[in-house]
Amino acid sequence: MDILKVARRARVSTATVSRAINRFPGIRPKTLARVQKTIAELNYIPNPNARNLRIGRTRLYGLIVSDVNNPFFPELIDAFEALAGAQGIDVIFTHTNYDRERLRKCMRRMVERGVDGIAVMTSEVDEEVLQQTVKSGVPIVLMNQQKLASVYPNVQVDYTAGFREALDHLLEFGHRDIGFITGPQTLNSARRRQSAFQAALRAHGLHVRSEWIALGDMRVEGGHAAMKTLLACSPRPTAVLAANDLMAVGALQAAGEAKIHVPRDLSLIGFDDIPIANMVHPPLTTIRHPRDEVAARAFAWLQQTQQHKETPTAPALQPHLVIRKTTAVAPERRKA
Repeated sequence: MDILKVARRARVSTATVSRAINRFPGIRPKTLARVQKTIAELNYIPNPNARNLRIGRTRLYGLIVSDVNNPFFPELIDAFEALAGAQGIDVIFTHTNYDRERLRKCMRRMVERGVDGIAVMTSEVDEEVLQQTVKSGVPIVLMNQQKLASVYPNVQVDYTAGFREALDHLLEFGHRDIGFITGPQTLNSARRRQSAFQAALRAHGLHVRSEWIALGDMRVEGGHAAMKTLLACSPRPTAVLAANDLMAVGALQAAGEAKIHVPRDLSLIGFDDIPIANMVHPPLTTIRHPRDEVAARAFAWLQQTQQHKETPTAPALQPHLVIRKTTAVAPERRKA
């Protein structure tokens, strides 16, 4: 079925059918109703490829994330896709598995698909491939790439604000010996979260002890191994923050295996507030990463860039502490 047959049956021009499909103004209500009825009767489905060739757009966005196995990213994808769908835009997404070379391949494939824009919501970026993508005419937006904020639209998140709230909470409970489970230092997000934690610690007048910073891998297994390292310290911290919730869950498992009760013997705080944080026992106190707002801002900036509008400067998004059941009064204060 083609548009010419629809036009003949509805007794209008093909241009009128096209305007009706695309809901352009200026069509009389009776004519619009007749065209819509004819489209339904003939089960006519417009060819989006032909339309895209005419207008020079695909109405297709690319979305790249770091790890689809981390529940943080599927939620971000869902929020971004919902916004795009409301505008009649399709989304193709992929993940890099924290691999920079894989990022390069993902971006090349998306450019070849003719996407109208790419949201690069990853921990790792490659400046050369970003430049090549923009030169090819495809706008991009990044997530929390502070060094590139002056070059590309960039959704900033103030990690330090979240860690300050977490430390305020722990200090109220009398904790001063606080450890940290960090991620691989090859990842920008892991480095920034560790730096934010250390800055918040110093702002509270607390010493940063290198032996209380343990390396994880942003996954449950890495958090488990890192917590075992911290528990072997003498003295050991009375509270531990993890750079993400998956590592915090692994840390919780390691504490249980070592017969360390959380939160009576050790307080624990994660970062991101993914769904599993409220499912583990005890439910995890964590810092909520505003991923819905990240998706909304990234989508809005792609729209503005595509429309050749200047992307406005926006304040960094603010994470906030969500208090559940893995924090309590420090053992020393309880004894006193």
